Amino acid sequence: MKKLLLFAVAAGFIFNSCTTDDDDDFTNEFSLVGVWHPSREIVVSGSTGITLSNTDYSPCYKSSTLDFKSNNTVVSNIFENNISGNCVSTGIETVSYSYDHNASKLVIDGENIEIVSRTQNELQFVSHYDDEDGDGIDDKIIIVINK
Repeated sequence: MKKLLLFAVAAGFIFNSCTTDDDDDFTNEFSLVGVWHPSREIVVSGSTGITLSNTDYSPCYKSSTLDFKSNNTVVSNIFENNISGNCVSTGIETVSYSYDHNASKLVIDGENIEIVSRTQNELQFVSHYDDEDGDGIDDKIIIVINK
């Protein structure tokens, strides 16, 4: 369940850029607040840095949500296909999170989350490390979530 939550957490950094008129300063604010959906998983080789795989999640799993609230809680609702093939919720979980804009640091339920990339509508974060290609060196497993 914690792995699923991390996805959701990671799940979830959106940056909203806004500009004012030409006389004002440009500001770039990141807002994690909002509903995020898992999109895909990327595996990057720990030995070469080359992308080993970039796999879309199933339509059912993509219906999962990570709802980052302004009160520093995130509500995850993960969907998976059951044994009958029906897309069902595995349950709803609420945990705390904090996000430090200046340090680009996300902490979910006390666990530091490594942010790989963030754009206006996409957040990439490291879910975990595992030797996916069998070369004896842990590879980086990255979860991509979209707003």
